[in-house]
Amino acid sequence: MAAVMNVTKRTLSISILRGQNADGNPVSKSYVYSNVKPDVEPDKLMAVGKALGGLFDNEITGLNVVERATLSEE
Repeated sequence: MAAVMNVTKRTLSISILRGQNADGNPVSKSYVYSNVKPDVEPDKLMAVGKALGGLFDNEITGLNVVERATLSEE
């Protein structure tokens, strides 16, 4: 039997540069968006992440997707 993975939940996280700390290292803040449809294509997620990140004054330092999935046998 083959194993099947079904994505049940996705979360999109957008990291925005907020400045520098006392040592000169970059400091970023993450904004998390829950309830992302499990079947959304990666290109669409990227476009949405860039659009949302563009609403902030500072640059985007990262886009991350976290998935929760179930495993079952066919």
